Amino acid sequence: MRFVLPTVSVLALSFVIAAAPITSAFAQTKTGSFRSVGKYSVSGTAKVSITGSTAKITLSGFRTTPGPDLYVYVGNGRASRRIAKLRRNSGTQSYSLPASVAKSISSVHIHCKRFSSTFGSA
Repeated sequence: MRFVLPTVSVLALSFVIAAAPITSAFAQTKTGSFRSVGKYSVSGTAKVSITGSTAKITLSGFRTTPGPDLYVYVGNGRASRRIAKLRRNSGTQSYSLPASVAKSISSVHIHCKRFSSTFGSA
């Protein structure tokens, strides 16, 4: 008796996987809770997210005393750079800013431009 074994062909495939640079694949975040300043009331959280060359500030659980000319500012302990006019006195909202600015700041402020008065900082 003779046994015949079937011939098996194996096809080897190779794959090249291109990966994105690590720096653009991961987001950096900074988060802080608002503290009121003086007679004003500001609460909620400010989160600065940086991904590659883009960044955004997200205000969540946010509420502030109404003011006549409120803006979102950033800085290092004080309101030094205006980002945008505050859209609403409460609720979640987001604002874009350059990543180069986001990397160099340590605080987010709600500031009244007309009266040069900070309502709260995170």
